[in-house]
Amino acid sequence: MKHPLSALLVLAASLPALAQQYSPDSSRVIGLNEVVVSANRVLERKADIPQQIDVLTARQIRLQNPGTMADALLNTGWVFVQKSQLGGGSPVLRGFEANKVLLVVDGVRLNNAIYRGGHLQNILSVDANSLERVEILNGAGAVIYGSDALGGVISLLTKSPRLADTAGTGPRVHTTNLLRYATAAREKTAHTDFSLGGQRWASFTSLTATDFDDLRKGRKGLAEFPGFGEVRQYVERQHGQDVVVSHDEPNRQKFTGYRQLDVVQKVLFQPRAGQRHLLNLQLSTTSVVPRFDRLQTYRNGALRYAEWSYGPQRRLLASYQLELTQTGGFYDRLRLTPAVQAVEESRLVRDFGKDRRNENTEKVRVLSTNLDLFKDVGRHELRYGAELTHNRVRSIGEGVSVTTGAVQPIATRYPTGSTYATAGAYLAHRWEITDRLILSDGLRYSRVRTEAAFDPRFFETAYTAVRQSSPSLDGNLGLVAMLPAGLRLSGLVATGFRNPNVDDISKTFEQINGTLIIPNPGLQPERVVNYELELSETVEDRLLISVLGFYTNLRDALVVRPFATPDGKGTVVFNGTEYATVATVNTGRARIQGVSARTQLALPAHLRLDGTLTYTRGRDLTADVPLDHISPLYGRAALTYQHRKLLAEGSVLFNGRKRASEYSPSGEDNLLQATPGGTLGWSTLNLRTSYQLSRGWAVQAGLENILDTNYRVFASGISAPGRNLFVAVRLER
Repeated sequence: MKHPLSALLVLAASLPALAQQYSPDSSRVIGLNEVVVSANRVLERKADIPQQIDVLTARQIRLQNPGTMADALLNTGWVFVQKSQLGGGSPVLRGFEANKVLLVVDGVRLNNAIYRGGHLQNILSVDANSLERVEILNGAGAVIYGSDALGGVISLLTKSPRLADTAGTGPRVHTTNLLRYATAAREKTAHTDFSLGGQRWASFTSLTATDFDDLRKGRKGLAEFPGFGEVRQYVERQHGQDVVVSHDEPNRQKFTGYRQLDVVQKVLFQPRAGQRHLLNLQLSTTSVVPRFDRLQTYRNGALRYAEWSYGPQRRLLASYQLELTQTGGFYDRLRLTPAVQAVEESRLVRDFGKDRRNENTEKVRVLSTNLDLFKDVGRHELRYGAELTHNRVRSIGEGVSVTTGAVQPIATRYPTGSTYATAGAYLAHRWEITDRLILSDGLRYSRVRTEAAFDPRFFETAYTAVRQSSPSLDGNLGLVAMLPAGLRLSGLVATGFRNPNVDDISKTFEQINGTLIIPNPGLQPERVVNYELELSETVEDRLLISVLGFYTNLRDALVVRPFATPDGKGTVVFNGTEYATVATVNTGRARIQGVSARTQLALPAHLRLDGTLTYTRGRDLTADVPLDHISPLYGRAALTYQHRKLLAEGSVLFNGRKRASEYSPSGEDNLLQATPGGTLGWSTLNLRTSYQLSRGWAVQAGLENILDTNYRVFASGISAPGRNLFVAVRLER
């Protein structure tokens, strides 16, 4: 079959003519008239914002029926997602990943002091079934959000309680119940949410439990690399000994299953008009999550690890939000959001044949407060506010005997007691110069402080402590012009920064390529200047085509490179093994450039066509090597049918090739987990349907990766799911 990109380009060329032919009774597209909140923390039209924003609604999530939040993002075609294990999912925006992409839940930042620069799975701690919408702000977002928003911001908004109608018809009651089963990982999911709204009080409760078994990969394709991704052996503990066992089902990726529980509880109190109080409690917890790529690591021809897993991961968030509205004064609307988070994660590692299991546990407490104010003055809209955060890290290292249970202290991953604090104030302004010309600008001043004291007992270092305080002044300037014939032109220049956190400065960690990351207290903030230009056309609210080009300059970019110890050595002994040493360092200059395109078309016969395409290139100019985390070309094309009780969608999800020569030498791109030729291009065919049996009951089914393609996403350590049949029953009242 032809490459899906070719078909997409041919179709895109004919879209304007197609749109002119079809009647206005066709299913309409939302396009640029959609209302979003992530750009300036307030409701505003997408068309008025010069920055690219993609919106994933609860309706789209419902049709997708994703197993995790990472899958929900991947299936949009807007976001590239890397995975090291089934319980993983690291979003990539414009060549930035992990701690260079900011995650925000209900206005509270999730990024904390130990968000690392490699690959992260923290997006999984947000339940897709509890969400009202997801807004993906692409590009630097420092003015509103401060540090970490280099590649963009993923803003996740959970469902909120709703008060009863003022007409006094009784309380508002609504419930949603979902049961789902999927074959690729033998996944079983149960979800329920319940909302109750009175005149002044309202409550929303959400509960989701998921059980994943080992994931089956695809079986077809990759003829030039027979057996790629198959699990031929694994390690079991038998009679107190580690034993290598032959796997009789090699396409089933042994030790990938895990369980997860997510709870959301919100309570709303509105004593009078113009005053709202919202209490928001969230809990996410998992079982032990096996690190599949590590468990399939060989050394000298034999499996290296008997155990390698993330221990139970927990995220607890509690926030209170006060919202006031008034006429006159220095604000029209005020929102105050203090929050506290308690995060715990751990790593459990034991070499094959060894008695000692190394258990490293990290506990992070995060206190934060956001104050946002909004004021309209004629054609001018002002957004201003401040943010304070304080992180404290408790790091524990224990060596546990698996035979006797004896415990001894070992090296911690981070210096325990480390702190990371931020403070910032911003002012954003939008001026509707005319009905067709809108100017946006903003400034933010930030200061970040990091402190850590090193423990020399387990790892010899010349450093005793690090105290770093870094200021940053960031801004943006954008212009939107509504041109004749439905054309829209927007341009934006924005700066951003990311201050080194506790993970960057003080981490000690063994990488999968056999090197050891060691502390580097001399790091400086990395900074970007982002330029983007977008041209879009809307034809009678039935067609939207947009093409956007972006160019990002990085200065002092944080990358992993070979790094000598303070005494000048390039190797070190850690936990009894000698390693070559690397560290996070500031490189001089780097650049990222790319183009992305979006299209939506309402067709006759209740059909709608959607397409997306993103291409990115990045290079470390100082070392003259490819930059890490740069995804290959990727995108999606989908045809949706909706009429009466039936909703159906057929889609193609695809990635281009990433040759071995295009991989970064840092090791972050996991070349060892790819084929000898790098990552091969791939595409999957998918079908999802939903049928409304009655007013409350609906059945859903889908078949993903219909051709059972065997592929592995770039930089991933686990092969993607093979043919996956899912069925779900949903009841809403």
